[in-house]
Amino acid sequence: MIPLSHSLIIAALLFTLGLAVVLLRRELLFILMGLEVMFNGAALTAIAAGQYWDNADGQVLTIFLMTVTAAELVVALILVWLAFDRFKVVRAEALTQLKDDMEGDSS
Repeated sequence: MIPLSHSLIIAALLFTLGLAVVLLRRELLFILMGLEVMFNGAALTAIAAGQYWDNADGQVLTIFLMTVTAAELVVALILVWLAFDRFKVVRAEALTQLKDDMEGDSS
């Protein structure tokens, strides 16, 4: 059996790596990949805690977390598609400009 501390260290490394990608990269696809790595770190924490306390709550929470992650990914990919369709570039600044354009169209 893997000790809890080893699993938590790996989960913290995954979360930190994902957070660094989200904060340092400007391309939307890399930001989405960083978010996915952060969610995987959180899921690993839940599974490790469930194994440590010898119950299945961590696995159930991970299934719920993966469902929410899939829904988030669908919405985010639609936003990336809209940004690419309008600006022919996939960068975070494009979404800010897309928001400004949408607000200008309504008034």
